[in-house]
Amino acid sequence: MTDTRRAVFRYIARTLDWHTPLLVSAIAFAAFMVFRFRPVLSGPGRASAALLKAAKQRILSAKDEASRGNALADAADACARLGRFRAAVSYYLRALRANPTSHELAYRAAEGLARRPAALEKVMWRQLANTHFADSREAAVIALRALVTSYSRRPRFHARARALENVLVGLGEEPSARPSRRPPPPAP
Repeated sequence: MTDTRRAVFRYIARTLDWHTPLLVSAIAFAAFMVFRFRPVLSGPGRASAALLKAAKQRILSAKDEASRGNALADAADACARLGRFRAAVSYYLRALRANPTSHELAYRAAEGLARRPAALEKVMWRQLANTHFADSREAAVIALRALVTSYSRRPRFHARARALENVLVGLGEEPSARPSRRPPPPAP
């Protein structure tokens, strides 16, 4: 019995030299890379990557802040579709900094980051902190509604959602309405 065990161990030791672990780790690395870059390898992923490249070119060639903000938002939308949410947050913040009163950019940020509550929260709170309500009431309302929607999905943050709904009611807005592309009518 001991001879049989020794023979088995010798066989395993001969077949499992350093090549086998190297091959297994190379296969695992290749599988990880395919999984990681799967959005880029798909058809829509290639289209989004092309849109990102075109948006980066438009960012560099933008003449005014409004066109630069739209190009930055296009780049952010493409990054969000590719699953690069950190880059999307960065582009959205730069777009909102370039054109802080644009309600269209605030809406695009709310839609692009709707699946990532932490990223949405970061962008929308910065939008609220950097703009005055008198300058861009529409953008502020869109940011508040996006935060209400994000907070109401998580039971832990229902109190925050209710507090922001109270702010919306104080501003004379409908608290449970989803953000829309069109600005609300001016208050009488």
